Formats: sequence, structure tokens, C-alpha cells
Amino acid sequence: MAENMEKIRPALIALEVGDEITFHISRLKSVRTQASELGAIYNRQFKTRTDREKQTITVMRTL
Repeated sequence: MAENMEKIRPALIALEVGDEITFHISRLKSVRTQASELGAIYNRQFKTRTDREKQTITVMRTL
């Protein structure tokens, strides 16, 4: 898998309900922090899941 070097905040803001985006696990803390902050600011909900084997974190917008 190619590492996604896209900026986290703009990528999460652009997600529509049901969309998801995957980042390298090295960005785990930043991705979760941004998802939580943007959820509060924009009244959105995100779910994250990590895949330790693939070394990824995936964020899905649920609301």
C-alpha cells in the first residue's frame, strides 16, 4: 500500500457520510486527535479502526 501523505485536517473535512480514508499507522495520534476535534467543531462523527498487520489507521465519517 502506498503511504498516504495527504494532510489530515483537509482530508477529514472533505469526507462525506460513509466515506473513509486510510493513513499510515505512524500518524495514529494526529489522525485520532483531528477526528475528535473536527467532530466537535463541525458536529460530525468519525470512527477509526487500526490494522496492525497492514500498519494503517482508517477513518470513516458516520454522521
